[in-house]
Amino acid sequence: VFIFIYEKESHIGTAFTIHQQKQRIQHLSIMVLHLSTAVLLVSLSISISVESVKGFLTPNPSVRQYFEHPNTNSRRNRNVPLSMSSNGNDLTGKVVAQRYIYRMSSTKSSTTTPYTIEERQYYKVAEDRSLDSFGERCFILRGSENANDGIEPPEESMKKNGMPRIYTKLGPALHCVKDLKEDEDDMDGLGGTVWESSYAMALYCMAHPEFIKGKGLEVGCGVGVGGILSIIGAGLASGSTEEEASNAYQSIEDIANTPVQSENDDEQLMAPVPKQLSKIIMTDSHQNILKVCMDNLQSSAFPVSKAEISMLDWKQRIVPNEMRDAFDFIIGCDCAYYFPLVNPLARTVAYTLKSSPYDRSDNQQVVRGNFLHIGPAHRESIGDLKTKLSRGFRMETRMKEIVLERVDLAPLILDSLDVEAEQMKVEIEVEGGYVEYQNIENSQYTALSGHHNEDYDGFNGDYFFPAENGKEGSYRDNGSELDFGTETA
Repeated sequence: VFIFIYEKESHIGTAFTIHQQKQRIQHLSIMVLHLSTAVLLVSLSISISVESVKGFLTPNPSVRQYFEHPNTNSRRNRNVPLSMSSNGNDLTGKVVAQRYIYRMSSTKSSTTTPYTIEERQYYKVAEDRSLDSFGERCFILRGSENANDGIEPPEESMKKNGMPRIYTKLGPALHCVKDLKEDEDDMDGLGGTVWESSYAMALYCMAHPEFIKGKGLEVGCGVGVGGILSIIGAGLASGSTEEEASNAYQSIEDIANTPVQSENDDEQLMAPVPKQLSKIIMTDSHQNILKVCMDNLQSSAFPVSKAEISMLDWKQRIVPNEMRDAFDFIIGCDCAYYFPLVNPLARTVAYTLKSSPYDRSDNQQVVRGNFLHIGPAHRESIGDLKTKLSRGFRMETRMKEIVLERVDLAPLILDSLDVEAEQMKVEIEVEGGYVEYQNIENSQYTALSGHHNEDYDGFNGDYFFPAENGKEGSYRDNGSELDFGTETA
């Protein structure tokens, strides 16, 4: 480029004086210097971008930060008890646990519960100091943080970067569900993925354990994590008070006093599902996803007599006769994620949910069937689903706002998973449940619940439901009929 410009300028400059040509050559030299500097800066920028992409592809920035600077995970970090802390900087072969806590906001959510869910994903440190994921995710259902009061919080301390350490408090571990997996072969990445809506639904069921009773149906269960955690969580929560302990599968006190079973035991303890649950039928329209759901049921030690897997495509208009007016509760997690799914989902719910007739002897409605759907608050289709259930099928519905907090805990470094049970015990009994965390993120969800109108008998849906007889415009959003001669927009 310099030679071309020089020859060009020299040719043009023949009409000028030698002094003018020297000035032009000096200008050209400055231009080349600027050009070289620009090329250097572009090269440096590309190099930084590549490193940023590499960093983005690592399992988690917080895990990488603690891995590259192991000294920041010091003895003051309540996540790593002294007896299990890594000695020195040689972490090869160690286990790094990435940890999240999901809980309902006690100040912003309309529904609250003292229970929380911890999610763990494990990585092994390779010789080149890279993190290799191994095993499936582990979920720990925890009780109230107030259960371990009496231990003072950690003293104030600073990290190496000069920032203060911040702590949150965990409740005791009530039950652990291990080796739950996703469907890596799922092409659309919807049903085969575990979304945070699943944790919101599980926490809602722990806040309202009375919802899980009788025969249940889960629509769009995916790999089953949301349904499994919801049923087990309701089982734990239903035994949390003395007056309800006798009606539960297992009380919290019984679970706490039950010895941890080793992998060598022939008989595995069953998950603590509610005694009031007769069976949950988990359905999806993809057979490959249902196979993963079956594996997760086995991994979670879900009682065989309490669960069933079945194909159900609720986008098909015909509802099987054996499923009509058959379920005491129906749950769904982020099923109405776009408008075309609203009508078939509402129709399936209306025909399969048990009726709630009016009892003339007691002069009140007997609610026999309840529906619950949890989804992100930003989805307008959830409001459409409420309208369809109310106007189209005359169901009584209501919506609640849930604020879910995700707390990113500091990564935990262990010698092996064999010491994890001891770590969990020390973390609560010795350290008081205080755990260092790095960040808290809030996300909003909508809980849509409903039951049938008292005039629906469970059999005359083709005539009773306005969506079926063409009179949907004659009903309000609450399912009540408009005055004669008026119509909704």
